[in-house]
Amino acid sequence: MNLTAEQQGIVAHRGGHAKVSAVAGSGKTTTMVARVRHLLEQGVAPQQLLVLMFNRSARDSFSAAMHDVLQPTGLRPPEVRTFHSLGLRLVGSFTRKKFLPAHTLVTEEYQQEKLAKSAVRQLIDQEDGSEEWLSGENMEGFLTFIDLVKSDTMPAGKLFSSLQLAERFSYFIEAFAIFEAERQARQIRFYADLIHEPVMAMLGNPQLADWAANHVDHIIVDEYQDINEVQQQLLKIIAGHRAQVMVVGDVDQCIYEWRGAKPEYITKRFALDFPNPATYTLSYTFRFGHRLSLAANHLISNNRLRDRKLCLSFPTTADTTLSCLPEKEPHPLLAILEELAAGGRSATEVAVLVRMFAMSVPVELALLEAHVPYRLVGHEPVFACQEIKALSGYLHLCRGSLGELGPAAAADIIEAMLTHPHLGVKREKISELAAGIARQSDRAAELILGAAGPDTPPYVQKRFARTAETWLAIGNLPSSARAGQLLETVINKTNLFDYYRNISSRLSTAENRIKTCQAFVRFAARLDLAVAPFLEKIATLQQQAAAPAGDCLLITSIHRAKGLEWPVVILAGLTDGSFPLITEEREMTFDNLEDERRLFYVAMTRAKQQLFFIHPPDRRFSKMKKAGHARYPQPKDDENFLASRFLYEANLGLSNQLGEAVRQGEGYSGKPIIAQDTQVANQYLAAINSPLQPVERPGKPAKPQAGNQEILTINELAEGLLVRHHTFGPGVVTAVPDRRRGIAQVLFEHHGEKILKVDIAKLQPQ
Repeated sequence: MNLTAEQQGIVAHRGGHAKVSAVAGSGKTTTMVARVRHLLEQGVAPQQLLVLMFNRSARDSFSAAMHDVLQPTGLRPPEVRTFHSLGLRLVGSFTRKKFLPAHTLVTEEYQQEKLAKSAVRQLIDQEDGSEEWLSGENMEGFLTFIDLVKSDTMPAGKLFSSLQLAERFSYFIEAFAIFEAERQARQIRFYADLIHEPVMAMLGNPQLADWAANHVDHIIVDEYQDINEVQQQLLKIIAGHRAQVMVVGDVDQCIYEWRGAKPEYITKRFALDFPNPATYTLSYTFRFGHRLSLAANHLISNNRLRDRKLCLSFPTTADTTLSCLPEKEPHPLLAILEELAAGGRSATEVAVLVRMFAMSVPVELALLEAHVPYRLVGHEPVFACQEIKALSGYLHLCRGSLGELGPAAAADIIEAMLTHPHLGVKREKISELAAGIARQSDRAAELILGAAGPDTPPYVQKRFARTAETWLAIGNLPSSARAGQLLETVINKTNLFDYYRNISSRLSTAENRIKTCQAFVRFAARLDLAVAPFLEKIATLQQQAAAPAGDCLLITSIHRAKGLEWPVVILAGLTDGSFPLITEEREMTFDNLEDERRLFYVAMTRAKQQLFFIHPPDRRFSKMKKAGHARYPQPKDDENFLASRFLYEANLGLSNQLGEAVRQGEGYSGKPIIAQDTQVANQYLAAINSPLQPVERPGKPAKPQAGNQEILTINELAEGLLVRHHTFGPGVVTAVPDRRRGIAQVLFEHHGEKILKVDIAKLQPQ
């Protein structure tokens, strides 16, 4: 087994806990398998060693790699478990000991969704709540809330407050109580309960925790950046005072905050729960070349909540090209695919990754028009989206063709129209009304108005009246109108986007729906067809969208792509406001901007040989890319920079030029490389001991600054950020209790916790 010096140091670690910070594609599995073999060869019994993974696919992959390495040695492998399988084992033990009730494990997701919907229905009936609580958006938010409660040790009410959700979602707290009571009454457990229940039992019973602790000498945890509070508590209890714990992770790839993961666990929490750990770094990636490493470093260096490591391409790693393409018509994806096919690339080697599935809509429509098969994973295809069904329904309403669709198809589309926006009554009533309209579409407005009975609350009656008025108005518009203009009219008349924003507990859900609609409207505007020919075009594309046969292109989300890699990756929809996700309602704070930047970092680092960025035309971006700028220029009131700010930050022009020069090494004979922002590039050259001259700035050498750029502002501080004070030395931010007054609390290594006025303290990043 050929290991780098960094890997060998980790494998041979002796005594105490250890934290390994590993860049993307750094051979974590190889290193951890070698560590297991080393421990076994040193005489550690297999039963005294536990390896913990976060999902079954990671566990199976690790087990297979370990089997290949250990089989020639005759050494018996240790246990490799997921956190949930460890929890299941504890549940079984605690059930036999009568500390937990004997419940049946239910693994089907739809069963949890069904119980959650039942709990919300009970709450609506008890408190005369809104039927909109049962909408898809609200149920998605409630299910996420359930998972977050089960990923933590706080009570539901306290967790709700910490999440800073809008007050209109406070019903989640009582609905969760009903959900749990019903779950206990049915004597069932869901997947999340496998960890939450035994951990809460052990936290409430120290003797039970003592019984579960101190059974192994070594614990190895992979993908530690994904850990949440309840898993951290489980790890802490199981380790006890006996086990030496080694965790491996990358704070720059912490993207599951909505599952309870936080960067602070790897930046500071591990050292608090497992004192005095040795720290190691796996800084070399074997996945991609210098161009992409440089771009990734330029991007992520803007994050403060991290460990300041550099990602370095191993000398033998193949080159990775970076290409930026403005999104024009025809869609640039089609030209990319033609070029790849001409170069012998199979469609299975290509992945299109998106921040939100709304960003896949233009991609899907372009592929369908070009008759290119694709596979969408994680979301329904474009014409199955409820938002697009509803908008298409209004086009049929204008054309007078709802009755021509057939009873079942018409009822399906009409139900989407009546729930976008939602009428606010039970699903059964909406389905009944939709079926009635499908039979008598010429009486649609009359049927809607008459469906609001005398017992319907006045505010719901108003909704029925407004909906009937909208249907009547749309039905009377000339079908010769352009489809794009008509769709804009529908969105405005129904206040559809305000509806999505008001009912969604997660901003990304609302924006995904809004941007899906906007993409469909832009498609209709581009075709510039009247309603009838546009609907005919849609019908043709729907037939084209049938399940593809054979090898085809993959489209999926960045979240689903984590841990995976492809020879070719295409990042689509790179518009500022969409990625990072920014709206008028959402202030772009330090925390959520860093979250978004980590997600972009993960997306970039999935590529092995070719990476394409598709973005809106932006002359300022093209100019700054050429000049080697790595800063997003804050736009003035009358300016609008369309390309994602992360493209600016990645310094793609310099990364491409310098990456090629590094690849050539001593054979590079080009001109000296000049760029506006040189710090990260020169750090990279020094880290790999490159013979190249440092990158220079244009003109005369810049005068040293008084440190202004390295002084942190109050908006850049967050809990867990590592900082340095000119007097107190290194420390970690423990709280930012008052941003308005610029107050922060910092725990210093040698001076304890201090409350500081940030503009006076002049804190710098470590």
